Amino acid sequence: MLKTETNTKRMEKRVLAAARVSLGRRGLGATFEHGQWWVYSVVSGAQWSVVDAEGGPSIDGFDFEQVTMREGD
Repeated sequence: MLKTETNTKRMEKRVLAAARVSLGRRGLGATFEHGQWWVYSVVSGAQWSVVDAEGGPSIDGFDFEQVTMREGD
């Protein structure tokens, strides 16, 4: 099973920690829907799909693809 398909509190904490570093943001939340993790900005509502990744800009085996933007992003 891939990390992004693992729905546990421990994995949620790892996803959020990686997202804060990768996106350079605080005020993020995470939710597990449709069999994967999603990250969102509590302030703007912008959303990112969490994907398993290696190398490049990945953090702890995760990368983040922005799927919605909100004002100020």
